[in-house]
Amino acid sequence: MSTIVEASVPTEQFALQVTCRRLPDAVFEAVRVVTDGTDEVMPLVWGSGADRGTLTETLDEDPSVDGVSVCTQVHEASLYRLTWTTRVPVVTGLLVAGRGVILGAQAQGGTWTFRLLFPQRDAVAAIVESCDRYGVDARIERIYPMTESSRAGQSDLTEHQLQTVEVALERGYYDVPRGTSLTELAEELDVSHQALSERLRRGHRRLVAATLGAHLDRESRP
Repeated sequence: MSTIVEASVPTEQFALQVTCRRLPDAVFEAVRVVTDGTDEVMPLVWGSGADRGTLTETLDEDPSVDGVSVCTQVHEASLYRLTWTTRVPVVTGLLVAGRGVILGAQAQGGTWTFRLLFPQRDAVAAIVESCDRYGVDARIERIYPMTESSRAGQSDLTEHQLQTVEVALERGYYDVPRGTSLTELAEELDVSHQALSERLRRGHRRLVAATLGAHLDRESRP
């Protein structure tokens, strides 16, 4: 059964150490968008808890950020598109241990907290081992199965979307390089290539919306 792992890493070992130190009340919500097929890690970050101008300026000066642009502003929060330095994809690679997906992450104070999805529970040992090897102080905060109730409550996926995303994860569709293709998944699930592609996009959209906290319109078709 797929497993959710919540893990934390100090900001000084990952990202935004300077920003969090200068703006201790700031909160950041980051997401890895899993639909684009690129190596881009957590490009979208919600920032709040500080003056917008100060927050943007501080992010731009943070050594862990190579580039920053404002995508949109909602109430007191700003959605940023960030280009990270090389350390960020290295550490996220250690956290997923080549087998997981980053559903979301939050930075507040001096700590990043990650929410990770793995096909099997034994991935936790791989996280600890890989992080220890490279001197990253990753702490496992919580482990729990991706049960029907927890999945529906947090992402509002339909039954078909849950099954499709879970099978795709288990077969290595999200691995780099990919362990399977859309065509192979479509054959296994006995659906057309187009139907599978649309189902995955809708599932990804809901996962991202749930993690971002955005109130996107829900699509009714599986």
